[in-house]
Amino acid sequence: MPNTGRPSRDCHLCRQRRVKCDLARPACQRCTKYGAQCPGYRDQQELVFRNADPTVVKKRKKRVPLPQSPSSSESSSSSSSSSDGGTFSAPNLTPNGDFVFTSSTDLVLANGVNCNALLPLTRPVFEHWTSHSIPILLDVYSNLDFIKNMYRDYTDDGPLVWAAHLFSRTYVTNLQYSTALSRDAYADTQRELGGYLGKTLNLVSEALKTPEGAQRDDILATVWILTNYELLVGSLTRTEVLSPWHLHARGLYSILKARGTGPLYTSKGRTAFWPAYSMVQIQALVSNTECPAESNEWLAAIERSLPLHPGEGLGVAISYFIMKVCTVQARIFNLLRRRDFPAASKEYPELFAQMKAAEQEFEDWVESNPIGNHVLEIYAISLYQSAIVKGYHVMQLLINFLTHYPPCPIPLEQLHEDRKFSIDAAQTAAQGILEGVPRVIGPLSSGQEKSPKMVFDALRVIWPLICVYVMTICRAEQRLAAEGLLFYIGRELGVRQALNTYPEGLTIPQEAKVPLGEVSLGV
Repeated sequence: MPNTGRPSRDCHLCRQRRVKCDLARPACQRCTKYGAQCPGYRDQQELVFRNADPTVVKKRKKRVPLPQSPSSSESSSSSSSSSDGGTFSAPNLTPNGDFVFTSSTDLVLANGVNCNALLPLTRPVFEHWTSHSIPILLDVYSNLDFIKNMYRDYTDDGPLVWAAHLFSRTYVTNLQYSTALSRDAYADTQRELGGYLGKTLNLVSEALKTPEGAQRDDILATVWILTNYELLVGSLTRTEVLSPWHLHARGLYSILKARGTGPLYTSKGRTAFWPAYSMVQIQALVSNTECPAESNEWLAAIERSLPLHPGEGLGVAISYFIMKVCTVQARIFNLLRRRDFPAASKEYPELFAQMKAAEQEFEDWVESNPIGNHVLEIYAISLYQSAIVKGYHVMQLLINFLTHYPPCPIPLEQLHEDRKFSIDAAQTAAQGILEGVPRVIGPLSSGQEKSPKMVFDALRVIWPLICVYVMTICRAEQRLAAEGLLFYIGRELGVRQALNTYPEGLTIPQEAKVPLGEVSLGV
C-alpha cells in the first residue's frame, strides 16, 4: 500500500527490514546489533508516492507547499550522460506517470534551461515522464552510435518514439516496483505498457507493409529495441513458438534478409547490421537451430567493405565460428530428437571434428590479429566463449547418447576421451566468461558508477551468463557464480531476465543425459 503521510525517517536497512530505527547518527544501534553497516538515512525531502486519483492530485495542489532546504537542490538521483553531452538526473516517478522535480537543479537538467542561480523550488513541479523517455533510452545506449543516430535522424512521432516510451517506462518500473509502487499502480503501469507495446507493433507492422519499410533504419532499430525490452521483462529463455523475444529476433532476421547486402557496403549500414545480427545469432544458439542461410553472404560482403571498423574483423571471425557451432548443434539435436543411434554413430566423427576445427580456426585468427582489452572486445569474446560452452555441451549429450549404443563403431575409450575434452573446453570457456564480466559490471559493484548506460553493458553479458548457469557441463561452482552475477544484475539494474534464468527441460533421450556407467544426479 502506498505511503499517504510523511516518509519514514528510519535508515534504509531498518525500513527494508520493517523494524523500528533509533535514528542514531551517524549509524543506528539496530544495524550495529544486527551486525551490518548502517547504510544511512534518506533525504527528508523525498516525495511521498500517492495514488493517481484525480481528486487526490487536486487536493495536493491546494495544500500549502513545504519549504525546501538548500541541500535538496544539490542532491540528485542517478546521473549519466545525456544525448547533448551534459548530465541527466532522473527525477522521481510517481504512479500516475508524472516526473516530479523537487529542486531547481532537477528542473534544469530536465528542460535544458540554465537555472543554476535560481532559488530552490518551493513546491514540486509535475511533468509527464514521456518527455524524458528518449533521454533515458539514450543514456542506456550512450555507447551505441546506431541508436543515437536513429533518434537524431528520426524525430517524428513514429515507432522509435513509442519504443522509447516502452523501454524507458519498463526500465524505471523495474527499478522502483519492489519498494515504490503499490499493486494497483503496478497493474496500471502494465496496462500503460501494453498500450505502448501495441502502438509500437502496429506502427512497425504498417511500415513493413510498404515496399520501403524493411529498408528503413528506424524500423530495424525499433525491432532491436523490442528485443532488448523483452530482456527487461525476461523472455529470452522461453523457446515456445510464440515467445515474444524469439518473435522479435526472427523479425530482425526477416528485415536483414529483405535489406540484402547493399547496406553492408556502407559504414552506416554495417553500424545498423551488427546489433541486429548479434541478436539473430544468439537466437540460433538459444533455440538450437542453424544461423540464417544468408550469413555467409552477409559476412563476405562486410569483409569486402574495406576499411573495416575497429573491432569489426573480430566480429566477423566470431560470427563465422558461431555459424559453425549452430550448424553442429542443430544436426546433433536432430539426431537426438529422432533417437537415431545408427545415424548418430555414423555422423559423430565428422561433427566432433567440425567443432574442434572451428575452434582452432578462430584461435589461429587471433594469433594473427591480437585482441585488445576494450569492453566491446571483452563482450565479443564472451559471446564466442558462450558458443563454445553451448557447442561442447551439445557434443557431450551426443557422446553420452552413443555410449548406450553397443554397435557403435567408435571405441568406448575414445568416446570417454572426447567427452573429457569437451568438458575441459566448456569449463575453460565458462571461466573466461566469469572473469570477463567484472570488467563490464565492475564499476557498478564497486560503487563507482550506477547509471542507465550500465544497463546496456549488463544486457550484453546476460546470455553468456545464462549459458554458464544453465549448461550442466559447467562446474557447480561456475554455475553458482553465474547465478550470483545474474541476480546481482537483476536487483541492481532492473533487468528481469537476470532474475528469470531457471533451466528448462530439453526434449532429448534419457541416454543423452548421462553416459553409460554413470548414475544420474537429476540434471
